[in-house]
Amino acid sequence: MARLKYIEALLRWKWYPDILRIPILIGFFYLIYVLLFGEQADGRNTGLSVMWVLLWSMQPLVFILLGRFWCGICPFSAAGDLVQKMVGNDIHPPLFLKKHGVWFAYTLFIGILVIETMVHMAGSTAASSILLLSILSFALISGAFFRRRTWCRYLCPLGVGGGVFSRLRLMKLTKDNKTCAACKEFECIQGTEHVKGCPMGLCVKKHDLDADCISCGNCLKNCPSDSPRIELRSPVEGFLSNVKMSQAEAVFSSTFIGVSMAIFLIKYYLRVNTGAFVFENAALNELLVILVYAALSFSLFYLFSYAIRPITRQNQQHNFRFFGFFLIPYIFFALFNLTAVHEASLHGLNLYHNSMDAMGMSMPKSIVHPMISAQLMHYIQGVGIIAGALVSFVFCWHELKKAINNRQRNKIITVFSVFLVVVSGFSLYLFVFLS
Repeated sequence: MARLKYIEALLRWKWYPDILRIPILIGFFYLIYVLLFGEQADGRNTGLSVMWVLLWSMQPLVFILLGRFWCGICPFSAAGDLVQKMVGNDIHPPLFLKKHGVWFAYTLFIGILVIETMVHMAGSTAASSILLLSILSFALISGAFFRRRTWCRYLCPLGVGGGVFSRLRLMKLTKDNKTCAACKEFECIQGTEHVKGCPMGLCVKKHDLDADCISCGNCLKNCPSDSPRIELRSPVEGFLSNVKMSQAEAVFSSTFIGVSMAIFLIKYYLRVNTGAFVFENAALNELLVILVYAALSFSLFYLFSYAIRPITRQNQQHNFRFFGFFLIPYIFFALFNLTAVHEASLHGLNLYHNSMDAMGMSMPKSIVHPMISAQLMHYIQGVGIIAGALVSFVFCWHELKKAINNRQRNKIITVFSVFLVVVSGFSLYLFVFLS
């Protein structure tokens, strides 16, 4: 793998990451000010377009390139660290938070998507402000009481949810195995008199560095033996080097597929065909669609895990966790297509026009249309769905190739392919043909 020494030099720089964190923190509070007190006309609030185009739509791209890099410079973590320094509490997070906090994070991640859809958050300055201030409040409370970014490690929906997709990252923190094997001081996690240890509580020698590393550079600054290094690697290699079969991730993956389908139906079908459902209240219709599709998606995958026991020769729980892990590439593409592409298309030109206005270059006050047509966006989403299914198939095939014989592997990959075809086919029907 190619070692990226210029990136390593940046991470070792004494002013990194503060040189990015401080301006972003200042910009964050200005963003909230603009959301609350800026122009409130439809499509004319610069803060709204910045939030949903730059801070949200670009996240999938950041995850696949740099992993949880954003978490290292995130204004929520910066504010939490500032409060921690001022208050001085250094309490270890409770054990139940370490064990079960991930369930809260995944639930909140999906919950934000659902609420964003139901209240039209991307078009509401008030709802967007409430979301940002709510997350900020959680981060501040966590920083006031607990050590080492408890909110970021166990509870943050974007951080923990992003950690799932960060296993696909192209730039990875790795180590020299011989150097780490001989290490007795653990400066990477303990820190030195000059630099604190890893804020995420990671030991380079022991921990999964794909899902949780935030590229803060502390381990590179602290290690006297130059063991940590930044390298380029293929997503396949990185993903399969950390195969962690978690029940929470499997539930998240299987449920997220149904939620994504429901969000699409709400935005592009239910709101156009108002008589398609029985409830008079639109919010009840939308909530019903989300619950039904989430339950169907989870149930289908759960039954699939049960039905293939004779083929895999494993119990249902193992199948559920194993194949749930290999749905991650599929749902990554679903996330990218159903959120990032949609928001970038819808608000991209708004961001351009509002930025021109902010620089004194007056633009027409007419409503700005999406960057691409809805039909083209749906075709892009369809391509993403096919690509996600293929990537999930390839990753699963590579992992199975390690442990079992060809005949057994072919049986397992065949039934997984059938499941992917069913899910992808229904998704394509919704995203392309129904639209």
